[in-house]
Amino acid sequence: MTSPSQFRLGWRAVLADSVSAALAMALAYLLRFGVGEAWHYAGVGRLTLVLVIAVQVVAAGAAGLYSLRGQMMWPIRLAAGVLVGMLAGVLLATWTGAGEGVSRQALAGQAGLFGLVAVIWRSFVGLKVRQHQAREISRQFGGQALVVQGADVGSMAGALTRTWQYRHLLGNLVMKDLKLKYQRSVLGFAWSLLNPLIMIGVYTVAFTYVLKVQTPRFVFFLLIGLLSWTFFAGAASSATEAVTGSGSFLKSVVFPRVVLPFATVLFALVQYLLTILVFLPVMLVLYQVPLEPRMLLFPVFLVLQVLFIAGLALALSTSAAVFRDMKHLVEVGIGIGFWATPILYEPTMVPEQFRQLMLLGPMTPFIRAYQDIFYYGVMPELAIWVVATVYAAGMFISGLSIFLAYEDRFTEFV
Repeated sequence: MTSPSQFRLGWRAVLADSVSAALAMALAYLLRFGVGEAWHYAGVGRLTLVLVIAVQVVAAGAAGLYSLRGQMMWPIRLAAGVLVGMLAGVLLATWTGAGEGVSRQALAGQAGLFGLVAVIWRSFVGLKVRQHQAREISRQFGGQALVVQGADVGSMAGALTRTWQYRHLLGNLVMKDLKLKYQRSVLGFAWSLLNPLIMIGVYTVAFTYVLKVQTPRFVFFLLIGLLSWTFFAGAASSATEAVTGSGSFLKSVVFPRVVLPFATVLFALVQYLLTILVFLPVMLVLYQVPLEPRMLLFPVFLVLQVLFIAGLALALSTSAAVFRDMKHLVEVGIGIGFWATPILYEPTMVPEQFRQLMLLGPMTPFIRAYQDIFYYGVMPELAIWVVATVYAAGMFISGLSIFLAYEDRFTEFV
């Protein structure tokens, strides 16, 4: 019988990555050119695109990704293979003069999507490896002599079920953080409602009367993206300490560890919803924005955003437990990501050839959707739906798989 770990080695992993790269290439061309023109350009440049995929897989193999020793630090080997392979493929295509139909923007998008898909399937296999090891330990010790922390939630469905069973603990952790945030405060939770009102007033004066920004309703546009980004940034930063900051709790109490990163996301979500509760009605009345059926899409994209952030929080909390520098890397990444996301500027200000590439930013599809729904008054385009859904599902599955694969070792790391 084939061990799950063998699927990350040798020809099986090469085949899985080749399929992942091909799917990523198809999706990247669809995002860049749309359904009508994507197949035309992909067909014209098919030989070069196949060459790029082949070079990516070869580069990943040269980086040791498909060997047993290469499983240590595999994310770095995967990233090196994807990027080096893409650049080498483009240079080779340029050198041979076979660049017709090849889009550099689409290839850049393909690299990011390929990395995401490859992480998803490897995370899933990693979880299966953990389950296999747990069964082997149980068989060797007769199933009774050894208790492995997290063995009862060794599957994604089991983890979510156990989280629901411990929902009272989850709620208590969120309430504890909220009480600590407003401890000894005279106004208490009222600050969550006053903050957006103060922000609206300050930004209105600053951008309308001081800086005199000419963009119509610029404060409305700014806050739509800024509040959503604040939710994301707060949850991501807190997630890096979800496990490492709970050492004594982990060692003294038996509970599903996924509760910890979920609590950080829910805490940030509660603050975001309280802010939106004040912000949206005020801004809709202030700028006389009529209520439209498309606004019912806001909860849909919010659910997708929450799934994406929850998956990211699971991955970051695990990474920070293993690699403590992750906290500082996240801080740097948040600063860079803010300027790469259309929050302070409209998407139309970005050169046309880079707009679809910008859509691949982690928060861009969600913020673009909110801007379309409330500011521009249009339905989000298909590309936004596709990227938001792929990000939400992919990040949640991979993040949960990564977390469960390391869950029983957290007490060693903290």
